[in-house]
Amino acid sequence: MKNLILNFLNDFKKNYKTLILAFIIALGFWLVVSINVFPTISRPITGIGIEAIPTDYMVQNNLEIIGGIDGSANITIEGKRYDISDLRAGDFYANIDLSSVRSAGTYTLPLTVLSKTDRDCTIAETEPRAVTVSIDEIITKEFDIKATAPDISLPEGFYAGEIAASPEKISITGSANVLNSIGRVEARSTYHGELSEAHQTNSEIYIYSTNGTRILPDQLQLSADNVSVNILIYKQKELPLRFSVINYPNNFDINSLKFDIQPSSITVASPDDTIDNLSELNIGTIDISDIDINKTTFIPIVLPDGYKNLSGNNNARIVWANESYGKLDFAVSSENITITNMPDNFDVSLVTKELTVTAVGPSEDVSNLSSSDFNVTVNLLGVTLREGTQDVSISVQIKGANQKCWVTGEYKVSINAAAR
Repeated sequence: MKNLILNFLNDFKKNYKTLILAFIIALGFWLVVSINVFPTISRPITGIGIEAIPTDYMVQNNLEIIGGIDGSANITIEGKRYDISDLRAGDFYANIDLSSVRSAGTYTLPLTVLSKTDRDCTIAETEPRAVTVSIDEIITKEFDIKATAPDISLPEGFYAGEIAASPEKISITGSANVLNSIGRVEARSTYHGELSEAHQTNSEIYIYSTNGTRILPDQLQLSADNVSVNILIYKQKELPLRFSVINYPNNFDINSLKFDIQPSSITVASPDDTIDNLSELNIGTIDISDIDINKTTFIPIVLPDGYKNLSGNNNARIVWANESYGKLDFAVSSENITITNMPDNFDVSLVTKELTVTAVGPSEDVSNLSSSDFNVTVNLLGVTLREGTQDVSISVQIKGANQKCWVTGEYKVSINAAAR
């Protein structure tokens, strides 16, 4: 065997030129036979990516393919060996014909495969011949964001106020069917733990349908990637209600008024520490002339900006303790009516001869009054006079020190003015 191999190698060295020439002639003969005896071949090509280019109609009407396109195209091509032997999947493109799409729905559409090269080849078979796609109308809608913070806790004496999202609205782009089913969009704070002051946190976006089912945002585009949740924390305190009586005479004993405030106190929340300096809440004033034993007085409860009324009482009722009180009318003659601050260019005279005023107070005190106990003053300072008779407002006070009675109501008298 060894001798046989050695003899072959020696012969090859002697005749290698002849052998090489014979190989070249044989190869050329084979190529000629392949081209002339077998002029065309067929071969499969797999894994051609499928494209779907929206038509102008689809673009104008917001119609898009949803869910993507599964799979790829496989073809069998025919042609001359030297033309097609080195063709690959990247030399072809597969396109779905979307010209028949006119509305949202599911379509089975023909698939067309074309060559990207100028090679002379024929696509004999295509698999698949058609592709099923889902078409939907894509719209954009704006939604309010509801901010929540379910995992925060507060120390005693604190109150969680407004929880707001920033931004307050969000635009969502996606399937019309999905967007029209959205009931609410929630920005849920990711903060866990105790808070005693205002805080801004990150959040997760939760989208819910009208029936409460959560909608996953996989097929949706949100206008905001990050939504903050702002949590306002208030200090709360119960404050007694107080009010002031105004326009009572200097000789009036203000402590003689008996009343009951309902409610007597409210719970107030403050966004800062200023509430620590308050021991009571003054809700306003009452003119003494408006106090009547048969009437309950209402005062609106108005808080400073930023404060919250946690009790929800919008008004305080002032109930006057009138069990031992009485009310009497008195006829005051013109002799007890004084005109002051008369202008130099008019002569002013009193037309009213008698004025009936109503006094309120403890029954014993009010019954001891007489018409002469009233001072009625017509103050013309600041009054625009005209010739003739006109009505002007007056002030009425009860004489005496530490008076416990007062005049209720508003009064006017008639005067006559004559130019000098």
